[in-house]
Amino acid sequence: MKKLLYIQYAEAACGLCLLVFSACVKNTAGIIVSALISIVSIVMIVLLGKEERISLYMKAQLKKKDHRMRTEENNDVMALRKALDRAEYTSLQSQINPHFLYNTLDSIRSKALLEGQGDIADMAEKLAVFFRYCISNREHLVKIREELKHIDDYYHIQKFRFGDRFEMNISVENDEIADFYIPRMTLQPIVENALHHGIEKSTRKGLIDIRIIENGHDVEITISDNGAGMDLADLRRLNENMENMSETRTGRHNGIAVSNINRRIRMTFGEEYGIHYRSMKDAGTDAVITLPAVDDFSRSAYDLRKEES
Repeated sequence: MKKLLYIQYAEAACGLCLLVFSACVKNTAGIIVSALISIVSIVMIVLLGKEERISLYMKAQLKKKDHRMRTEENNDVMALRKALDRAEYTSLQSQINPHFLYNTLDSIRSKALLEGQGDIADMAEKLAVFFRYCISNREHLVKIREELKHIDDYYHIQKFRFGDRFEMNISVENDEIADFYIPRMTLQPIVENALHHGIEKSTRKGLIDIRIIENGHDVEITISDNGAGMDLADLRRLNENMENMSETRTGRHNGIAVSNINRRIRMTFGEEYGIHYRSMKDAGTDAVITLPAVDDFSRSAYDLRKEES
């Protein structure tokens, strides 16, 4: 408030000085010059006041903006702290839950062996190995032979439920291919889809066939089932979801899980790789996975690419 009064006094003083000067000039240069100087004095008073008001307005706006930015910054900091707290809590959970799970399964296995229930003991052991691979293995890329071992464990677990209703065959073109790398947990969700959305809906005995071949500089993995298959509309929708990496469900497959796998493959290896489906209604489905032939020498480059993504 005092600053505004000082400004007003200064404006008035400037105006008075100019008016006095104009009066002096009036005696020598005439009425016209005096009038012009008087007008100029008034204009200067107005302009000086307006400029100062603009300056004060701008300062006020800057102050408001600074306050808003500080508020937003504080909100961002709070959000970050909450996110870190959640991450720490989730990390703690991930350390506790597997330990409890493995101990429980081991207890079930031991009890089953004591009771002479070898099948139950075997299933508990397979489950422990299965979950350990899902939860505890932090490597993004694993060798194809590790994925196939995981699939074999999954197959034997499902055999407890389905019995002889389905079989699974695995064929690898040569041993060298099994040492190439693949994103962890790529095959099992696709095999699970083939089992639950294909074979379960068919009345004939189910067959899941996994074939792995080397195609030039790439690896091609085909997971086939003789289940219910898809009509043309569902097949087209699923393949479009693969291209767009969108998360939707089709009538035949869980598009969310498959799209997530496809997204991981493309993030790791590039847009030219991924999953494509072939299918006919009542004639089964093929899921074709195309990957680069990544060996021990080239693996580090793709691990780095994944981290940057």
